[in-house]
Amino acid sequence: MNFVQLLKFALGGLWRQKVRTSLTLVGVTVGTCALAFSVSLGLGLRAFIDTEFKGRDDFWRVVVRADDAPPDESTIPPEKITVQGSMSDERRARIREALVDRYQHARSPRPATRLLTPDKLDAIAHIPGVAEIRTYRTGDGRVWIDSSETPASALSVSGRLDDLAPRLLAGRLPSAPDAEEIVVSEYALYQLGIRDDVDLERAVGRTVKLDVGGVKQSQATTMARAMLGPLPTGELTRGQVQVLEKIAAALPKKLSAFDLSIAEQLELQKLLTPPTEPSDERPGESGKTASGTFRICGVVSRLTRDERKKTTPLDSWELTQGEVFLPPTTGDKLFGKLPWQKEGGFYSADVRVTPGSELPSIVSQIEAMGFRAHSGAKWFAAAKREVTLIAAGLNLFAFIALFVASVGITNTLVTSVVERTGEIGILRAVGATRGQVMGLFLTEGALIGCAGAVFGLALAFGLTIWADKWVQTLIAGQMDGHKMLSTTIFVFPWWLWAGSVCFAVAVTTLAALYPARRASQIHPIEALRYG
Repeated sequence: MNFVQLLKFALGGLWRQKVRTSLTLVGVTVGTCALAFSVSLGLGLRAFIDTEFKGRDDFWRVVVRADDAPPDESTIPPEKITVQGSMSDERRARIREALVDRYQHARSPRPATRLLTPDKLDAIAHIPGVAEIRTYRTGDGRVWIDSSETPASALSVSGRLDDLAPRLLAGRLPSAPDAEEIVVSEYALYQLGIRDDVDLERAVGRTVKLDVGGVKQSQATTMARAMLGPLPTGELTRGQVQVLEKIAAALPKKLSAFDLSIAEQLELQKLLTPPTEPSDERPGESGKTASGTFRICGVVSRLTRDERKKTTPLDSWELTQGEVFLPPTTGDKLFGKLPWQKEGGFYSADVRVTPGSELPSIVSQIEAMGFRAHSGAKWFAAAKREVTLIAAGLNLFAFIALFVASVGITNTLVTSVVERTGEIGILRAVGATRGQVMGLFLTEGALIGCAGAVFGLALAFGLTIWADKWVQTLIAGQMDGHKMLSTTIFVFPWWLWAGSVCFAVAVTTLAALYPARRASQIHPIEALRYG
């Protein structure tokens, strides 16, 4: 019996049991469809995660923030961090750590912060894959235009201000890193009295004065609030500040004119006389300021509450919170006038990574330097993990469906062996070997598997065309207005087509193994007697 004859006999046997064969074929079709559909969805979701994360510039960013230096426990009195009571070692360690932290924060002077110094930034820049580092200097201050003024958070970015480009309402970004230009927010201009839309364009090119520095209340503000209570507008005008500063400067010499006791005069003298010794207060609260005159080159919109809700920890909070933005060299020059900025350290840095680099490795190396690093690597790993679990669950159900189909094949062929015992006897009588009889039933199982795989793949591919649009609509509704970069959620590589057919044929052939062996072991004489 050659291959063609074997194939002819197998097709004839299946055709004679059309109903049973059709039902079995439906089971294989559904199982293969489920398997191909679930594998395609799993592959598509993984590709979707890769594209949506790695295809965006924000993914290749690491926000590095300074952290407190590790506590030196050798400088702490032992009795301050001794844990009392009977407890587990784990709890004792946690309580002791809390005591150390509390002592460090309460001590004077406060523990130093591990800043991002130039040498540390240089070390980060030399990590393979790091393309650029943008550093930030921030400080509260005031903006002045003629006699108008408003508080504003001044911001200097050591790098390009291109992230502000989408928010431009008028003008442009600074033309050069050392340009004597600034970008202001629409809210700062509103507070300065520039409120009509047409006035935004006219504001470009105007000269402003910017004061930056400490946020400690001046003697003038303290005195005004002491005498007048809460200020009507919350702030003083520049003229009022100048008048009150003159009064504050002259007041220590005029204390005798007030009805005050000697003790009361001494207490007020202490309050009005600036300290000559360094204090333990944070430098940024010292009240020292630096001033500069600049030209407005651009106006940017203020982020709304909804827009702020959409920001992530990877978004530069300095750019979202600032009201005044300076180019890098100009900003360094202005902030460099402040005593605490002369150390050259930064509290945060925006590290830009070359796309395709090993982001987790870069994050680990930065954290090993003692800094806090925030990136999309953890979110990416979590998303991939969830997708893998979902795909594994779907594949499990698909395997169960195929297993059920294989049981149906076994049942079909076992019944076929019983019903075709006479036919088997005739084949053996005319010279068919046991191997050929066994091959006949294995071929029937393989044919069912091949046909079911083809129909199942066609059905799966047809379903994905509809399901793809539906799933994309669901995902797009969860992306808060962000454009989806992926064009499909299902992926059908060539190996999935070939693999599905091979797997289905292998399963159905194995399912036919038992009835095939049973048929091959029937004795010809007994088979003819049965017939």
